[in-house]
Amino acid sequence: MADPKSNVVNPLDWAKTYLNAYKFNLLLHAMEQPLELSIRINTLKWPADVAQRELISRYGWTLKPIAFCDSGFWVSGFDNPPSAAIEHRMGYFYIQEAASMLPPELFDFDENLLVGAYGRTPLQHLPSSKIFPLILDMAASPGGKTTHLAALTGDRSLIVANDGSRSRIPALQVVLRNWGAVNQCVTCLPGESFGSLYPNTFDAVLLDAPCSMQGLRAAESHSSREISESEIGSLAQRQVRMLESALRTVKVGGQVVYSTCTLAPQEDELVLASVLEKFGRQVRVDDLSARLPSPAPAISMIDGQPLPHDIRYALRLWPHTFGTAGFFAARLTKLGDLPGSGESQKNFSPAKTLFSPAPKSLSADVERQIKDAYGIDLSAILDAQDLALALRGDRIILAPNVLLEGRHTFPCLSAGIELGRLIRGELAVSHEFVSRFGDQFSQGILVLKEGLLDAWMRGEDLRGYKDNRLAVGQIYAVRDEKGRNLGRGKLLSDRLKNMLPTRLF
Repeated sequence: MADPKSNVVNPLDWAKTYLNAYKFNLLLHAMEQPLELSIRINTLKWPADVAQRELISRYGWTLKPIAFCDSGFWVSGFDNPPSAAIEHRMGYFYIQEAASMLPPELFDFDENLLVGAYGRTPLQHLPSSKIFPLILDMAASPGGKTTHLAALTGDRSLIVANDGSRSRIPALQVVLRNWGAVNQCVTCLPGESFGSLYPNTFDAVLLDAPCSMQGLRAAESHSSREISESEIGSLAQRQVRMLESALRTVKVGGQVVYSTCTLAPQEDELVLASVLEKFGRQVRVDDLSARLPSPAPAISMIDGQPLPHDIRYALRLWPHTFGTAGFFAARLTKLGDLPGSGESQKNFSPAKTLFSPAPKSLSADVERQIKDAYGIDLSAILDAQDLALALRGDRIILAPNVLLEGRHTFPCLSAGIELGRLIRGELAVSHEFVSRFGDQFSQGILVLKEGLLDAWMRGEDLRGYKDNRLAVGQIYAVRDEKGRNLGRGKLLSDRLKNMLPTRLF
């Protein structure tokens, strides 16, 4: 399997071992083809079917649905890259390799993980008083799968977006802000620690584990590199520890999705085999075959030795299977308490140190200002999303009630999104609020005149801009003539001040 002189692994050796000659030739052909670009629609802002029609109409793209993700599409036929599209820059879609869209889709958020007798009722149709699942994304950065989880749960379930690397946190926070995810908090803890710090706490855990990235087909986010047997072995050991932690931190009856962007059996099937050997009948690997249009079974035998029966229910996506990069995913259900579970060992400050609840009088005044300026009922949003207004200095935060009320405490580095700043008692709304909810505004809207869009999207102030119908000094939600949300701008006497964040250009 490896060159004895360099100890460098050749991943094609795995393929020769586990694929017949016909499928191996299909794999070789797939590896010669460039990966087709794929996007996932932000259904918090834009229904997927509407997005598909409008993107085709605006850009002439060809969009082909991804079979295992209702909001995902392969994109072709473009002259300019989709990364340059206004909709991408404003967080209306996310560019993501198709295989990476699979793990969040494997949860049963509308069935097994809801607390209460709601059966298969979709999340968006449940009463707002419902207690929604508590979700952990254990290795979240850069945040693509976190945003997917937020969309699938209607942004009504608190998602703890964790990454163990402090240097990766800023990228995660930017992605969450651009997406407009509100019910989230960001933490920086070793994934291996959650099982002891927060035993039997979460309803669902996603562990997209750090891996060797031997997917046999390079993607922009998962580039191939040489790796040794010893590195793979070290990664596999860490993956076992992280998966055990995920199983300990999830509640009995909860679900853990384990995934990697590698096809190395040591990091995939053998990781599952290790935890099944340790926990036996307390953990089940669920049959996910119905989630895909055709079979993609995991390996059932390695080096002539059969693996535990359940492992065949995991999913192994070879590059030729669905035209994606190589990928592995499995869903495990925790059936009972695990041996060796200890008491919680929390030693962290609670999340409420990030902000404090806004006084009722201030909340009422802010809600009135939002209604008067933009015609949107903020109290209805707060109720529907289980949010409340909080204070952090002069900033008003849309904060998850779960954190404000102390139902759960985590060492959050950030949480919720900023609604705006108070300036002499007047609220100046944030870009994040306008980007997430601006499509629901019925007033306070400024439609850019023809020919000004390019300058606006370059971040330029529009000098000499006049509109006698609008009030000078007010912050407006800016749109173009196609109705696209372009953030916020402040109308001054001599110009329209561009208030787009600099990260967008």
